[in-house]
Amino acid sequence: MTCTITSPRIQRLLDDLYADAEKSPLSPRAGGPQPPYPRGSRELFHALRHVYMAIGPEFGNLLYTLVRTSQSRNIVEFGTSMGISAIFLAAGLQDNGGGQLITTEFEPEKITRARQNLSDAGLVELVQFRIGDAYETLQNDMPPAVDFLFLDGAKEMYLDVLKVVEPHLRPGAIIAADNTDHDGIETYLSYVRNPAHGYASSAIQTTRDGHPSGHEITYRTLGE
Repeated sequence: MTCTITSPRIQRLLDDLYADAEKSPLSPRAGGPQPPYPRGSRELFHALRHVYMAIGPEFGNLLYTLVRTSQSRNIVEFGTSMGISAIFLAAGLQDNGGGQLITTEFEPEKITRARQNLSDAGLVELVQFRIGDAYETLQNDMPPAVDFLFLDGAKEMYLDVLKVVEPHLRPGAIIAADNTDHDGIETYLSYVRNPAHGYASSAIQTTRDGHPSGHEITYRTLGE
């Protein structure tokens, strides 16, 4: 059985990207801005447009596994950054036999880098890049059944982005949210943890370089 994410080509690329991310003078590991960030500040995200802000390999492998086990064909990602998470998601799509990843990012420079990285991974044909405010970019031309939603942009936007995509989520869809131990995430967690809203949700934790990171994995129960 094919496992794209463990192929030498992808592993070399991810190693290079993670090494490059650690060289950034603004990265947390280099003494750059530390969470909690002022999540409502567009100026801050623009200032960090050259910073990867990437998920760790452990969480990336979990995303790949969730895409595979859910047999996802249509994925939406909020917060492309440099495309590392998109590599894990698109690799899962490829091994599922194909599909589409719609990924949206506010900063055009990051989309340019992400497109190149997905091209280097041999996965760019599976990805549709959308540039701008996710409230607008995800309003139209959505697949009728979204199998997987990954939230990794501005934390205070998680709930609003979920509600934009929610009408398209199929029963049994998976929602994965990153950095749920940061500020600004409380309203989102309250929503998905309330069974009356049609979800079953659990908090998990992964580590990167010895540092813990919080995530929320949510299952769409409505309609089952």
